[in-house]
Amino acid sequence: GHEVVRALIRRYEGYEVKTIGDSFFVAFPHPANAVRFALQLQVELMGAAWPPSLLELPDGLQEFGPSGSLVWRGLRVRVGIHLGTAKVEVDRETLKADYFGPTINFAARVESRAV
Repeated sequence: GHEVVRALIRRYEGYEVKTIGDSFFVAFPHPANAVRFALQLQVELMGAAWPPSLLELPDGLQEFGPSGSLVWRGLRVRVGIHLGTAKVEVDRETLKADYFGPTINFAARVESRAV
């Protein structure tokens, strides 16, 4: 779950701007870091120690490709990536940097359409 995501955020030099429910808003210093994060996240989640009951649910079932190799196991996540400049302000409650502006709005739309 979240520990896998946070470990990868650190590995790829990301900054966790905020978390809303199970959604993460993360900024990376370079686009390549974001892409590497997204790809490795899918790999790590496929190998995660999911509870057996989750692996019996339709959204958690193992899937195999035509050659018989495992192509998915456990929960899937959507990742949307967008590049642009944003406004940065310190949130008065969390005292962490928060990002605003059209770039952020567009990035949210990209994520909502990810599959």
